[in-house]
Amino acid sequence: MSLVEDGPVRLGSAPPELVLDHALPDLTLSPLATADLMLALAGVLPPGQVLGAAVQEVVEDLGVGPEIGVALPTVEAARAALVAGGLVLRDEEHTPLAALEQARVAPGQPRLVHGIPRRLRARESGVGARTTVDFDDPSLRGRPLLLLERPALEADLPLLRAWASSAGAAPVVLVPEHSDGRAWVPTRLLLRLADDLVTAIGASGATVRTVPLEPHDPRSDSALVDRIAARLGATAVRSLSDTEPGGTAGVWAQAHAALVDGRGAGALPGLDPDTERTLRSWLPRRDERGVALMFSGLSGSGKSTLARDVAAWIGATTSRTATLLDGDRVRQMLSAGLGFDQASRELNVRRIGYVAAEIARHGGIAICSPIAPFAHTRAEVRHMVEQAGDFVLVHVSTPLEECERRDLKGLYAKARQGQIPDFTGISSPYDVPVDADLRVDTSALGREEAAQQVIDHLTRGGWVEGKAP
Repeated sequence: MSLVEDGPVRLGSAPPELVLDHALPDLTLSPLATADLMLALAGVLPPGQVLGAAVQEVVEDLGVGPEIGVALPTVEAARAALVAGGLVLRDEEHTPLAALEQARVAPGQPRLVHGIPRRLRARESGVGARTTVDFDDPSLRGRPLLLLERPALEADLPLLRAWASSAGAAPVVLVPEHSDGRAWVPTRLLLRLADDLVTAIGASGATVRTVPLEPHDPRSDSALVDRIAARLGATAVRSLSDTEPGGTAGVWAQAHAALVDGRGAGALPGLDPDTERTLRSWLPRRDERGVALMFSGLSGSGKSTLARDVAAWIGATTSRTATLLDGDRVRQMLSAGLGFDQASRELNVRRIGYVAAEIARHGGIAICSPIAPFAHTRAEVRHMVEQAGDFVLVHVSTPLEECERRDLKGLYAKARQGQIPDFTGISSPYDVPVDADLRVDTSALGREEAAQQVIDHLTRGGWVEGKAP
C-alpha cells in the first residue's frame, strides 16, 4: 500500500494528506460509524472496537490509533479487503477519511475486518467540521467538561452557575456533532445555544467545541462520555442529556414533544423565550412548517388528479405555497433517462423525495404523486423530509380492478400481454402502506369528496387554514 505515515492523529486539526493507493476497495460508512472512526483516530475508542457497535466500558489504554473493526456488507467484500491488504473508509460525502491497514478477518466472523486506521484526510462534511475538538490541544487538558446534548432549561441554570463557579477553571463545553433528525436538536443550533449558555452561567473563558458523537445506546453513550473525559484529563465532568435519570430531562422531553408536534399555541415548557425562539427556527409551528404530501397508489388510482386538486385548493384558499411534483413531468425533467426497472423506479422516488425535502426545508408544501410501490423507499423519503419538515403519506387505495378498468393509458393491457415488464400490480408488487396517514379510495368517492378528505386532514393537522371549495 502506498501510504506515507503521519505523526500523531489530531481530531480537529488538518494533518498533511497521505498518499492514497486507489487500488484499495472502498467502504462508505454510516453516520454512526463515521463518528466512531473520528473518535478512533483521536484515540478515544477502546482497542478492537467495532465501528457503530456497542462501546466497551473501559477507559484504560487511551492511546492514539487503536485497532478497530469494520463490518463489511458481504463476505466477498471482506475477502477483497484482505487480498488488497487494506480498505479505504469514506464518509457520506465519499471523502477518504482513513485507510484500514494490516487487515485481518475476525475468527468466526467472515464479514468483520479488523485493522489499524490511518488518517487520510480531514473530514469536511458536517456542521461542526471546523469546530471539532482537538484532543491533543494542551490548552483543553485538565479543565472542567460540560457535554451539552440538549438545550439548558431555566431550572438548569442555577445548578450550572454553581457548577461553573466551583469548577476552578474555565470549562470546555462540547456539543455533539451528529446527523440531522428529530430526536435531537441540530448541531448548528446547539452551538448557538452553547454560546448563550456560557454567558448565562458566567463561565468566562469557556471554550465551545463540537465532538463527533452519534447516539448508540444509553450504556455505550455513557461509556463514550467517560472515555472523552479521560482523554482530555477533564475534571468536574457534567452533562445535559436526554436520558439522564430524574432532574430536568423529563421537562425537556415534554418541551421536545411539543416542539415536534407543532400544534400548540403556548410556550414550550421549561424554556426561556430566547431558547424557544432559537428552537422554533428549526421546527416552526405547523402552519409555518414545510410539509411533503405524498400520494402513493397503483397506476390509475387517481393520485395525480387528487394531487392537482389539493394543490389548486391550497393555492386558491390559503396563504401557503404549494409545489406540484407531477409524475410525468418529473419523468421528463428530473428523471429523464431513467428506465422502469425496479432500481430506476426507486431512484425516481428518491429524487422526488430529495426535491420535496428541500421544498419543505424552506417552508413550502411539496405535493407529489409517484406510485412509490416499495415500503423501504417510502421510508427513506419520510426520513429525508422529516429532517426538515413534516411528511404526510396518503395511500390512494383504489382497488386494482378499478384501476385496470380505467386504464387510461392502456398500460395494464400491455402489462397483461407481457409487453411491459415489472409493472406494479401485475408483474411487480405494491407494498400496501402500513404507515399511511390517510387512505382515500377514489372508487368509492367522488372527485370533490376525495379531495375534501385530504383537505380535512391538512386542516385538522394544522398545516393549512381555509374553507373547503
